[in-house]
Amino acid sequence: MNDHILDSLPLGFIFLASFVMMVGMLEIGFQVAQRSTAKRPKAQVAQVRALMGATLGLLAFMLAFTFSGSQQHFENRTQMQIEESILLKNAFLQTDYLIEPARSEARNLLLEYVEGRIEFKAMAEARETEQVNKLLKRAIDIQQQLWELGTDDLQYESDVFAQSVLGMVEMQSRRINAVVANRAPLIIWVTLFFTAAVAMLVVGYQAGLTGARSPLATLSLAIAFSAVTILIIDLDRPFQSLFEIDVSVMQVLADFMRASIAGTG
Repeated sequence: MNDHILDSLPLGFIFLASFVMMVGMLEIGFQVAQRSTAKRPKAQVAQVRALMGATLGLLAFMLAFTFSGSQQHFENRTQMQIEESILLKNAFLQTDYLIEPARSEARNLLLEYVEGRIEFKAMAEARETEQVNKLLKRAIDIQQQLWELGTDDLQYESDVFAQSVLGMVEMQSRRINAVVANRAPLIIWVTLFFTAAVAMLVVGYQAGLTGARSPLATLSLAIAFSAVTILIIDLDRPFQSLFEIDVSVMQVLADFMRASIAGTG
């Protein structure tokens, strides 16, 4: 699995780096204004104030745009898990179209597949790349075995079950695409931080022109931007730290499968 560049950075580090950048750009802007000509016409101050409002508005737009996209990605991953659980339960029920011993084999394979989906989340969050790759390979093997069971000419109406297997293959492709490709592009993050840096530079410059600044307001602005930024970054990550995709629906499905297999065993 390919990691997004920001996935390798801890959220605490990103928060601290954003905070330092914001405070640093505010201070640079303030010092530049202080060292400029002593005489500052009111027109210049008014112009800088207007530019400050425009850059802060642009920053707010960029934050809203990035947050909306990241939230959509998070909701898509959540919805896909619900859809996958429904698909897997239907496939499990459709094993009734198979005759023994194919029925029992298919049910056991489906249970293993669901258990692998539950383990996958924990292993991926722990960055156990080797184990994650093994689970992905095993999932593909299970899909192949289920397909062979569903396309056996000797099975009565097994094509119904085979369609569910195709759905499993499609869903896994969609999930992998959501993790690898369906992310906010790096250029969006670069533009966001660049806009924030410019906005803070102008805010600091405007404070320097007036000759007064509020440390509380400066720190509050830096903290607020940094906090919102890590929320957006975490939403965009496939394996979140602050937000988590609930896997209880898969756990309930696994319990249902175990009970059904035990009841027919």
